[in-house]
Amino acid sequence: MMMKKIFLYSLFIIGQFFLLSCESLVKEIDPSILPETDSKLVVACFISPQDTILAAKVTETKVLIGTTGDVRDDITNASVSLSDGSKTIQLIYNAKLGYYRALPTALPISVGKTYTITVSTPDGRKVNASTTVPNNIPIKEVKIDSTAVNDFQRGNTVTNTEYDVKVIWQDKAGENNYYRAISEFIITYGIPDPKNGKNIIYTPISTIVDLRTIDDKDTDGQLLSLNRNYLPTNIGANIQGQQLDLSKRLDKIRVGLFQTDIHYYNYHTSLRRQRENNNPFAEPVLLYTNINGGFGCFGAYNATWQEFNAK
Repeated sequence: MMMKKIFLYSLFIIGQFFLLSCESLVKEIDPSILPETDSKLVVACFISPQDTILAAKVTETKVLIGTTGDVRDDITNASVSLSDGSKTIQLIYNAKLGYYRALPTALPISVGKTYTITVSTPDGRKVNASTTVPNNIPIKEVKIDSTAVNDFQRGNTVTNTEYDVKVIWQDKAGENNYYRAISEFIITYGIPDPKNGKNIIYTPISTIVDLRTIDDKDTDGQLLSLNRNYLPTNIGANIQGQQLDLSKRLDKIRVGLFQTDIHYYNYHTSLRRQRENNNPFAEPVLLYTNINGGFGCFGAYNATWQEFNAK
């Protein structure tokens, strides 16, 4: 799904000498000898009973030699349908938002139901996937701790507050369960008024911190928890070209616990591992997919939220 410029690395070791010539280490492969690869549809759609919009993103992979990074094109003329087995609705493409959407009132997302997404394009390509909506899991306890730390910003030492958020819940015994937790920090930053630099405009900015994913393998029926710390900072941050002022105020912390289906869990777990795989000599991490005939993920989750005012 990720196409990158292809290099052939060769390492020559002669006696006690290691890199005899930098030019000998990297050689480009002639693109004419590479096998042709068809473009594949890529679908991303995650549903939950808490949805305010049913949304699906449809792109396609592109083979492009001589560049780095993901190469994808949006598909804007696909037919995207969502079905619960008895009712089927169409998701309509929104050019401004860049994805297909529908109101959940047209097809309510309910616990225990299995839903199927089908995507077809005018050139004859067709992919599909199914997912079952899991139960809701209550949060037993949320612990929020804070610590004052010295943060170096632009050569100056600034005292900031680091937060550690821990969410605790009771796993239901006798079944396979999958979870994800996140914390949302709503912080108000002071931004210089572009019309009058003496004035400060206070703007709330929301930051999502992933507390990661976990399953209940080997911990069935036990008390489970996830936690992660977060240090709010404004280094290099700006809004519409305006550098953020050092003044900031934490207003609220929202904590979400998701019980997910296996597809949502596998996809987000592989995505995190891929992003954390910084070793160029390690085995590449392939993104999980459950899209039949394509790439991407169609998954489901059920969320529980708690909100706390900052002290």
